[in-house]
Amino acid sequence: MRDPENVRIRTLVAAATVALLLTATSCAENEPETAVTLAPLAVEPVAAPTTIPPGPGPPDGPTTTTTDPGVVEGLDELDDLDGFDGIEAGSEVVIGRSVEDRPITVVRRGDEGGTRVLVVGVIHGDEDAGADIVDVLRLADVPDGVELWLVRSMNPDGQAAQERHNAHGVDLNRNFSHNWGPVAEPGNWEYAGEGPASEPETQAMTALGEGVHPDLVLWYHQDLFRISPGSGRDGEIRARYAGLTGLPLVEVTGGTYTGTASQWSRTVVDSGGVGFTIELGPSLTPDEVTTHAEAVLTIASEM
Repeated sequence: MRDPENVRIRTLVAAATVALLLTATSCAENEPETAVTLAPLAVEPVAAPTTIPPGPGPPDGPTTTTTDPGVVEGLDELDDLDGFDGIEAGSEVVIGRSVEDRPITVVRRGDEGGTRVLVVGVIHGDEDAGADIVDVLRLADVPDGVELWLVRSMNPDGQAAQERHNAHGVDLNRNFSHNWGPVAEPGNWEYAGEGPASEPETQAMTALGEGVHPDLVLWYHQDLFRISPGSGRDGEIRARYAGLTGLPLVEVTGGTYTGTASQWSRTVVDSGGVGFTIELGPSLTPDEVTTHAEAVLTIASEM
């Protein structure tokens, strides 16, 4: 979650640079043997993105890879397939379109029928460091028994404009149908839209979740640098991710949390599944991007 008046630190680092930095690293001695360490990339990028020029930031501040979410050409349309099960591993498919007609896509990777993990890099357009994590997961070797469903951005219009909301001025993280409420008015940072799932971006994600029924759903935000603690198995998985990435377990507060993506995602996960939000810091270094990608694969392998 980020106040819309905050401007995130941005530095130009090409997506290819991230790939080159994905060299094998050793697991910490106190980590279980199940922890995943990314090996050098063994596959080609799905679609090389165009870089966005960097914005101002402190000269010694951390860096992040930020890429252009513009229209991606040559992808299959979901309507041409036999539902989500018709998406072949390695394919990128358009599952919907934004208000301004940008494609919202999903990439399916790994073992079909394995532990299904849905990762969403961007929901608030000016909180897009999570897209870098998805970029790495699009390229990394996927462990046996894991199936990834990767959505780089569900808010490509907001990302293109570096604006929290979609092009209708709606906070998509207040627009999901589960526990929706009429939050605020147009122009407010938490405006929830005219009704539950009123926005095409929300509708695309809803269809994906209901079609895939993942075991785990991860949503990236900025820049509170934390994960809210949980209880039971949900709490254990949150704590495991926090331990792997160095994020503290601290409650997220300061907003009206109706119609949120994480609440909705817990209604479509398979029995015993988990969905939660990861609040990154203001930016990610390439090494931190890799750390988060490894954490996703580790958690998935352990479920």
